[in-house]
Amino acid sequence: MGAIITAAKRAGNALLDMFFPRRCVYCGAVNSPGRYDFVCADCERDIYIIKGGRCLRCSEIIGTNEAPNSAFCPKCAKNPPAFNWSMACCVFSGPARELALGLKYRNSPHLAADVAKIMAETPGLGEFLKDSVLIPVPLHFARKMKRGYNQSEIIADAAKRAFPRAGMTISNALRRIKRTDTQTHLTREERAENIRGAFEAQKGKTSKIPKGAHIVIVDDVMTSGATMSECAKILKEEGFKNVDAFAFARKM
Repeated sequence: MGAIITAAKRAGNALLDMFFPRRCVYCGAVNSPGRYDFVCADCERDIYIIKGGRCLRCSEIIGTNEAPNSAFCPKCAKNPPAFNWSMACCVFSGPARELALGLKYRNSPHLAADVAKIMAETPGLGEFLKDSVLIPVPLHFARKMKRGYNQSEIIADAAKRAFPRAGMTISNALRRIKRTDTQTHLTREERAENIRGAFEAQKGKTSKIPKGAHIVIVDDVMTSGATMSECAKILKEEGFKNVDAFAFARKM
C-alpha cells in the first residue's frame, strides 16, 4: 500500500510540474531534481546548515561548522537575552534567504515544504524541540490581515512536520499590541528599543500551559535576538522559566 501511495504522489507531482512548473528560488531553474522542491540540486550546496561554531545562547555564528559551540559569546556575556538557549537551522544567505523572504514577503507559504526538510537535516534540532510548546512570534493584526498569514506560525507547523514524533504543540499565547517599524536597518540597541512593549500574554492561553513546560519561541529569522528576547521576557513574567528560542535562519 505504501508503494502505491508513493507512486501516486509521484504521478501527481509530475502532472503539477507539467502545468505549474516549480522554479528554484535562487536561480530560477525549472523543475530541477534534487532534495528540495524549490531549491535546485546545484543551488542546494549554497544552503549553510549550522552544525557547529555557534553561541548556544543566541546562535551567533562564532566559527566554522567544524569549530566547537560556546555557551556564551561576548555579546551574550555583556547583555544576555531573556530566553535561555536558542537554535537556528541555517545562515540567512543564498537559497535559505530566498526561502525566508518568500515566506515573509512574497505570499509563498508553500516554501515551508523545503523549510521542513532543512529542519530535519539540522543536527540536534529534533531533540531541542522535543516535547516543547511552540509559541510563534505574533504579527500585529493589521499586518497579518494584509499578509494573510503569520510566517512564524508556518515555521512552527513546519517543525511539527519535520519531527512528527517529537511531541510538540503550538500555542498562540502571545499577542502583538504595538505595530513596530521594520527592524532591518536598526542597530542592536535600536532593535531592542523598537520592540520594547510590543507584546502581551494572552491570559486565556498561557493559563492552559503548565508553568514547568518547555517553551520555544519561534520566528523565521534571528538577527540580534531582540524580538524573541522581548517575547521571552513577557513569558517569564507569566511564570515560565524554561523558555528557549528557535529561528529558521540566523543572520551573520
